[in-house]
Amino acid sequence: MTRKTRRIQVVSLAVISTLLLTACGAATGQSQNGGSANTIRFTFAPDPVWDYIADEGILAEMEEERGMRIIASSTWDEFGVFAGGHADVVSTASYEIPIIEKETGRDTLTIGRYNKDRSVVIARADNPAETLEDLVGEDIVVFTAVSATLVWGAYAKKMHDLDFRTGGGDFNLIVADPQNQADLVERGEVAACVCLPEFAAPGLRSGELKVLYDGKASADIYSEQVVDGHEGPMINVFLAGSEWARAYPDEVQFFLDVWQRGLEEWSANQEKIVEAYPQHFAVEDPEDVEFVQKYIAEHDWFVDDIRFDSEWVEGESQIFDLLQSTGFMDKDQNIPEFLATDE
Repeated sequence: MTRKTRRIQVVSLAVISTLLLTACGAATGQSQNGGSANTIRFTFAPDPVWDYIADEGILAEMEEERGMRIIASSTWDEFGVFAGGHADVVSTASYEIPIIEKETGRDTLTIGRYNKDRSVVIARADNPAETLEDLVGEDIVVFTAVSATLVWGAYAKKMHDLDFRTGGGDFNLIVADPQNQADLVERGEVAACVCLPEFAAPGLRSGELKVLYDGKASADIYSEQVVDGHEGPMINVFLAGSEWARAYPDEVQFFLDVWQRGLEEWSANQEKIVEAYPQHFAVEDPEDVEFVQKYIAEHDWFVDDIRFDSEWVEGESQIFDLLQSTGFMDKDQNIPEFLATDE
């Protein structure tokens, strides 16, 4: 067993089932962290696929068939809800999990994957810059000091030996609302943004804005620079409290089944879902809706399978090595646990 394999902790379905039988009986009643059998407390940022399966009656049908219920709440403050122990499952970026565990003191288990990191670096079309290396010393707007900014900081260090972080370094990074980032770039108030492409739809559609790195998103660069061909890193994985996940494996599998159905609906109805829920893609005008539909057809950031195997875990976990080697993650932080299907 290699050093890297030892560091990546993969929890098997068989182990969880054994824990259920030996420690939790029939998994009824309340767990110590507030969870209960047949019920999943789920907190997620507003999401089009979730709205679609709920509005189409798919969710209710699956709940009735399996005798389980997902109690969902929508908020952008998933961290706060999870930290307070008020959710069994939340979403987060895979590369933020060590920070979440460190700051909340909760052990976690990544049970599913959902969205690849689609963040891009965008500048005005008349800016000759092609990479971050061409923007040294410039003002760049980011939507968070962590999350995707950490990953782009690691890329900048690995590819260009540049310090890309808030509060210092080779750039002046400014945190701003994602809805305002593209406008700041278009008006020339900042040189570029690290942003989600849908928030820049009008400028990209009109040709006033361009995506650096030949149009590549964070996931594309990870596949080229870190793990050849890997599908990730993930800007959204489904993260469960470890105690809850071990106590209720049937609920975990039901949750994953629901989201797998959601992904299948997304694959079959992408254009319909974007048109039905344009607010989730930060667009309103029909021209921008059409642009996002076409963009997603070429750069779909939704995965095909909610579940993952140990090979995928090996590739995804190398994000932690990248962050540690480039100074964006403490070397003594624990490597998170993942629920693989083949262990």
